[in-house]
Amino acid sequence: MFLKKGFLFITALALLASAGQATAGPNAGAVLSLDYITDGGAGNGTDDGVTSGTVAGSGTTIAFEVFATGVTTSMAGFVINFTFDSSVLTYVKAENSAFAFTIPVATGMNFAAISPVALSSAGLLARAEFTTAADVTGTEFSIGIVAVLLSETTTSIDTLTTTNVISFNAQPKAVPSVSAPVTIPRGENASATVTTNGFAADATITFTVDVLGSATVEQSQDGATLTLSASGTGSAVVTVTASDGTTSTAAVVVQFDEQVPVELSAFAGEAVEDHVVLNWATASQTNNAGFRVLRSTDQENYQVVSDLIAGAGTTDALADYTFTDEIIPAAERVYYVLEQIDLDGTIHRSNPIEVLLGARFLNLPTEFASTVYPNPFNPSTTISYDLPIEADVSIIIYDAIGQEIRQLVSQQHTAGRYSIQWDAKDQSGRSVGSGVYIAKILAGQNSATQKMLLLK
Repeated sequence: MFLKKGFLFITALALLASAGQATAGPNAGAVLSLDYITDGGAGNGTDDGVTSGTVAGSGTTIAFEVFATGVTTSMAGFVINFTFDSSVLTYVKAENSAFAFTIPVATGMNFAAISPVALSSAGLLARAEFTTAADVTGTEFSIGIVAVLLSETTTSIDTLTTTNVISFNAQPKAVPSVSAPVTIPRGENASATVTTNGFAADATITFTVDVLGSATVEQSQDGATLTLSASGTGSAVVTVTASDGTTSTAAVVVQFDEQVPVELSAFAGEAVEDHVVLNWATASQTNNAGFRVLRSTDQENYQVVSDLIAGAGTTDALADYTFTDEIIPAAERVYYVLEQIDLDGTIHRSNPIEVLLGARFLNLPTEFASTVYPNPFNPSTTISYDLPIEADVSIIIYDAIGQEIRQLVSQQHTAGRYSIQWDAKDQSGRSVGSGVYIAKILAGQNSATQKMLLLK
């Protein structure tokens, strides 16, 4: 008997070692499933389809059965590789009395037999057992399977995978159909849905909806699905929670933004010698005949200072534009806006940008400084900065967790006062959501950070 066990040990290890080179066998179409044993007992050898449960405390036994239906042959052995959070669970064992020998491995259990063994009619592979490694009361976690290797012989191995898991302490959730802002086509409407999971199948679901913004949002409910339909101008932030009368979900947010005729991803101006150079970029254009540049010294009275600068009609391609204002007024600062003109003659204006003139040349700053205005803002804000000496300037926008969103400036500036507008879009021209953002300004040896709050 000792020699036979030694032989089985070698055979089982060979099964593991040869899995990568083995060819597919007759059981490649078998289907895996997991069935939770609610009382932690021995199980009944039948797949009852229980895939969730509630568990509390530390040291609690969790047991479940693993099945493979559609297995057409007897097997010389199999390997089960479990997936679980080791900070929450401790693996104890997996067992099947039909297989005389088991070898524990780091990721699960390896079973082997002296001669091929037929599975039960239900396809029971094993009863698996874990214990909770910490107090899991109210903690969501799951147990799954990475893969199962079925071996009819040592050279015929089928690899089975599954997305089936057993979930514990799952809380009801509201799930939106989209994560990014939804664009409302001009003159049309756009929709999104919010569904729920985790409630009882026969629960009556009630949705609570809060809408903030100028776009019109209508709602309709069909069972556990809420449909939101938005139209009109502007944007809308829709906050949704769901309840069965006892438990409520965490809030989820769906944002709708009206499609603008031009997605202006950048608009900035700089005084250069005795003129002003304006640069802007678009992420997309819809029915755009072109642009005109308007200038003001008081932010109230604007005059046209350019001819029509041709647009690209309708396109999703990035486009860059530049205009030089050759005859600038005798003023310390000037303001510029862009007029975008549709093919049908409709006019849309951008937010203004500021360019410093007199102070730029006659009253240079004596120290480095930066400001942001307005703050909070929507839909854009202006970052101003003073340079006492010539310096390489970099301005990068980050979100609240430190991820880079957009690089606004990366160039050398002479001493002077500058400003640049951020339109709440990322590097790809997509609108970002409401929240806190950080502008990091580097100018030679000087640096500053400005916290900005975007409210939509």
